[in-house]
Amino acid sequence: MPPDPAMNDLSGTRRAPSRVGGTRDGNSASAHGRAGQLLAAGLAVAALYVVVPYGLFASAVYVIATALAALALALATRRRPRIFCPAAWNLIACALALAAVGHGIWYWLDLRGLEPFPSAPDAFYLAVYPLFMAALWMLGRQSGGDDGAFSDALMVGISAGVLGWALLIAPHIYDPDLTVVHLLVSTAYPVADLMLLPLILRLVFLHRTRIAAHLFLLLGMLAYLVADLLYAHGNSTGWYAPGGITDGLWLAAYALFMAAAWHPSAFAEPRSRASSLELSRRRLLVLGAASVLVPAVILFTAGTDVEIVRVAAIGSILLFLLVMHRMSGLIRQTHRQAEALERISRTDPLTGAANRRHLERELAREMTRAERNRTPLTLAFLDLDHFKQFNDTCGHSAGDELLRELVAAWRNVLRPTDVLARFGGEEFIIVFPDIDGRQCHAAVERLRTLVPQGQTCSAGIAEFRPGESADAFIERADQALYAAKHQGRNRIVRTDTAVT
Repeated sequence: MPPDPAMNDLSGTRRAPSRVGGTRDGNSASAHGRAGQLLAAGLAVAALYVVVPYGLFASAVYVIATALAALALALATRRRPRIFCPAAWNLIACALALAAVGHGIWYWLDLRGLEPFPSAPDAFYLAVYPLFMAALWMLGRQSGGDDGAFSDALMVGISAGVLGWALLIAPHIYDPDLTVVHLLVSTAYPVADLMLLPLILRLVFLHRTRIAAHLFLLLGMLAYLVADLLYAHGNSTGWYAPGGITDGLWLAAYALFMAAAWHPSAFAEPRSRASSLELSRRRLLVLGAASVLVPAVILFTAGTDVEIVRVAAIGSILLFLLVMHRMSGLIRQTHRQAEALERISRTDPLTGAANRRHLERELAREMTRAERNRTPLTLAFLDLDHFKQFNDTCGHSAGDELLRELVAAWRNVLRPTDVLARFGGEEFIIVFPDIDGRQCHAAVERLRTLVPQGQTCSAGIAEFRPGESADAFIERADQALYAAKHQGRNRIVRTDTAVT
């Protein structure tokens, strides 16, 4: 009979509360709602600013909204002490506070008909970029190995720099009406954007998990860059006016920053990696587009009297496309081999459960997380009763089949976060994150009813103690299992309770 979906929590009622970065489902749902509300409110303010006539009211809305966004980010790090890399979020909060001051000064000048350039707001606006850069670098630095992400991001940044030079910087350099100070400030914005772009792409390449908080943050950064570029282009061509969509994009970026800081996934520490095939294809596409961009700029900006340059640019583009096609085939072949090796390295070949090597790695990670977040962690050591007798009576092939059926039955009811590993022979260890000994007892009791072919098992349960080593943790569960065997088998013993 298939397992009852309502029993998938292994406790006989409902699934045990899942956790995101150490928060329970109730808190997680509340945080989800708060993040959504902040995002909706921020986007609504951005839309309001765009549609209302530009004036004192719109200016006040803009300054207040920016200041509230800075406050929301600062509160997120204080109300949620387990947020991942709080220093990075604090830097973004400081950047928005500087932007709010700059907006206030700029609107005060603009509403009085004063348009000095450069002016005091430029100092505040330009100070935002180093803080953004530091925040993105911190988030990327704490994500693990670089894996060439920064080099790849620099390639894209250099290509974007060529395009930015042609469209945004070169027109200022060759403008005879600009003084040196005007030239420095005018080019500082696109240069800062081009320096920010590789750091954004580095974070995209590094974070191969779909962490919603970081996705919101990256979308906010991209919205900020797009608004900067539109502003620079609008100023150079004369179409920019305050109160339009360009200013609204900055407000949309602030809304995304707030949603990122208050989303439950902001607790999550990036660790899981997407398949190398998915990563390589995405990165190859980005790098290929960046490589084509430079000769494309040459192609479209060269004069009619340089046909050799045009032919060379077209040839370069075709060569890049052919190299990308060839590399894509090599990546597919390499991925198939890597995937097979990875599967072998972390699974037990007989049952498909995790092997001891994978268990050690996952247990160490969960112990670190439990100690950092002060959340419960429980380990169950299970052993089939009289397995040798079963083998002697029914044969080793039947014993192997029993182990395979056992793992399949248990996997159907275990949570995705639980780690089921074959420890040796007929012994299994299950790591239960975020549940205590009582909940684990109910879960293991459910597992004992699923042992196939009328067989039974005994189990020992231990709760993690902060500062304890993995060996000591497993040893305590093993001692509880030994007690269960000694007291008659087909039972569960917890290290903190009497025999059951």
